[in-house]
Amino acid sequence: MLLHKALSAVLTIAVWGAFQGVDASDASRSLTGSDFATGIAQGTTFVKFYSPHCIHCQKLAPTWEEVAVEYHGLEREKGFKFAEVNCLIEGDVCDDNNVRGYPSLQLFHEGVNVHVYNGGRSFNDLSEFVKAKADEYTKVTPKIQAGRNSGVNPRGEVIALDSTTYEATLKDDQPWMIEYYAPWCGHCKALAPIYEKMALALKGKVNVAKVDCPANEDICKSQKVRGYPTIKLHQYGQSIEFKKQRTLESLTAFALGATESSVKPITLGDLQGIKNDPGVAFIYLYDAKTSKDIPVVIEKQSQVFYEQVPIYSAGDPVVARQLAIAALPALVVLKDERQYQFPGSLSDAAAVQSWIEQAKTPLVPLLTTNSAAAVLNAPGWVVLGLLDPSKASSAAARRALVEAAHSYTERPANGQRHLIEGRSIRFAVLDATKWTKYIKNALSIEVSNLPVVVAVNSQQETFYPYASDDRRVPMEKEALLQYLADMETGGLTEQSMLSYTQKTFKHLSGRASAVFGFVSSHPFVSIALVITLVYGLIKKAGSSGSESRLDGYAKAD
Repeated sequence: MLLHKALSAVLTIAVWGAFQGVDASDASRSLTGSDFATGIAQGTTFVKFYSPHCIHCQKLAPTWEEVAVEYHGLEREKGFKFAEVNCLIEGDVCDDNNVRGYPSLQLFHEGVNVHVYNGGRSFNDLSEFVKAKADEYTKVTPKIQAGRNSGVNPRGEVIALDSTTYEATLKDDQPWMIEYYAPWCGHCKALAPIYEKMALALKGKVNVAKVDCPANEDICKSQKVRGYPTIKLHQYGQSIEFKKQRTLESLTAFALGATESSVKPITLGDLQGIKNDPGVAFIYLYDAKTSKDIPVVIEKQSQVFYEQVPIYSAGDPVVARQLAIAALPALVVLKDERQYQFPGSLSDAAAVQSWIEQAKTPLVPLLTTNSAAAVLNAPGWVVLGLLDPSKASSAAARRALVEAAHSYTERPANGQRHLIEGRSIRFAVLDATKWTKYIKNALSIEVSNLPVVVAVNSQQETFYPYASDDRRVPMEKEALLQYLADMETGGLTEQSMLSYTQKTFKHLSGRASAVFGFVSSHPFVSIALVITLVYGLIKKAGSSGSESRLDGYAKAD
């Protein structure tokens, strides 16, 4: 029966495609890390992020192809097209787009994510969405704030900044894309022609500059530049670092996206999907009586926090009621299974920006390729929830970890939270299916054992693999709280993340480093010691030779 249905679906797509004169693979283009930014840069693109192992993705596949073939003509008529990304192969692309479960259907307009689809997955449901969004975004044209951008990058050139011009240049609210580089850096040299083309493409829209870091160390140190090239977009006193592939298309799309409002209007139908998303989301609620200066403040925040957190807007009173908001306008944040409201006046742009900056960080973040190193390599212990998003149990397991984190951090201990080795315990979630080598080699955990919790200390290269009963820690609130209590009292057994070979190599490296450190700190003493040692060896060798010869003569006699 199942085989019959699958064959019917395939035949339907094939016949449909024959009548439409298009192949299903042409209707929904496969994108990779090398062409994703280019593929979504123009027009409107409906993207399916999936894993071939995901059962829900397998069920959706024939319907997705059928819809893509049916509405293939919209690309020519309205610039609306379909695409898909295999997250098993293109994990970085999926991380960059905050894919936290499969399948994830997202809508992009002119390279900017404008909607995450959470509706039904039938042919009719998807068709209604496609038709509505194709009409909606056909009417939308990019908004450039003429007043603010007048006099911006008038020649389409890259300007060199130094310590005498840097601070004064960034004092205004104009957008500046700045490359922090070193003249000897190979990657910087390769970027140079692309960067110049980008400056020309951004003529009249975004200023473009560069800073020679070896010649301006103080500037680059203040910007925490740790590698070359580092590219940041500066505006409104804030900076956003560019972390994607350095192609002309992706750089240009990033700069333009950050200089336009990215506030996404939502309806009641979108709200549940936003609530279910494990990330952080801000929602601006308003009515007809809302002062006109407040939307301007909110739009500015969407630029300041571009690609850091999504900001939505809703003028529907039903949405406000669902969020238990009585007085409008209001700004709320949904994160870590909680809702918090901005307490001040929304007309105060500085206060709003400060609150968003503080509220944007979740208690239990989902680690990505961009954030994992900063979280895991920081000093102290991290309680890590290892999940497989394709498993139905993952959502409940993550909620249990979040609730345990809330209970732990809110629990007073002599007026403070408990500290281990002088530091608070931190929490995070990791999609372990994308880090299989790390969890297997460093933590000795197989993907089949997920979901599971483990506390790690990357700086000390140790972890607590088991609870006090020598079993894996399940992602259940009470079990997690007991695990945390045992950590505090020293009731757990540490294990090293390193194998015997790795530990031996580290030990020898440490000894060698100590020797080299002494030599570099005390060169003259080291030379004297070496001369003394060589002299002693020579003298000993000479005296040993004489004794041997004398002994030989004696024996001969």
